[in-house]
Amino acid sequence: MTDFLQLFLLGLLEGGLYAMVAAAIVLVYKSTHVVSLAHGQLMGYGALAFWFTITVLKLPFVLAVLISLVCMGGLGWVIERVAMRPLIGQPLLAAFLTTFALYLVGDGIFQLILKGKALSFAAYLPGGMISVIGVPLPTTQVVSFGVCLLLFLILALFFQRTKLGLGMRATAEDHQLAQSTGISVRAIFSVIWVISAMVATIAGVSLANVTDIYYTLPLIGIKGLTVALVGGLESLPGALLAGLLLGVLENVSAGYLDPLVGGGVKEVAAYVLLLFILLVKPYGLMGLVRIERI
Repeated sequence: MTDFLQLFLLGLLEGGLYAMVAAAIVLVYKSTHVVSLAHGQLMGYGALAFWFTITVLKLPFVLAVLISLVCMGGLGWVIERVAMRPLIGQPLLAAFLTTFALYLVGDGIFQLILKGKALSFAAYLPGGMISVIGVPLPTTQVVSFGVCLLLFLILALFFQRTKLGLGMRATAEDHQLAQSTGISVRAIFSVIWVISAMVATIAGVSLANVTDIYYTLPLIGIKGLTVALVGGLESLPGALLAGLLLGVLENVSAGYLDPLVGGGVKEVAAYVLLLFILLVKPYGLMGLVRIERI
């Protein structure tokens, strides 16, 4: 029972990291209906920006975080203005393939920067283990999970209580209707890419704090897309629920099945879950079901 509880709790902690990546993808889709693959790279570059500011420049933690968020927000704005805005009104497949191209280009540059090495942050968090209901868990992962919950709370309040957040929700429902009420849809698109890039940065820093910055870090963006699809591409609560569900499924299945099959269960669990959910609920666990007249 203790082993299961430890696998379950570790799965929740990992699932929180997946959910943060998925949140960035959901933010873009909610307002633009573009499924983005580029946020895996934004996550990796966000981690690199934080590493550079806190390790090379040796800035204080808070200042390093702020500079990293501003830099990555600027990169998100550039991507929207240069790569995505010219595709407004074009088929959504073109926009999706553009984000895929951005992922590939960014991946090449990311590999050149790392040169096959792994980068570690300075020790700004206490190490060791912390006991949760009698189960020892890594302190860094517990802190990252707390950041995940705080991030989703902030996003929920932002969309429900701020004028800009309400404008984004209106834009997500109907671009033309939102524009007729005086909302600048193009400005909303720019802002959502800035915010989603910042969210991806927080996810990247949280992940790299647990796993270091390695060439596989941006691949978590693919896992984030899987989580977004499972939870529903328009639902932030769905992203959180799906992330936690996937983390638990991966850890528990790997813990019990890997010794029987020789490993590899964790790598395929996400896609098995995605296939099952899409067969049962094509719009995801909490996605918005749209009925269109043919």
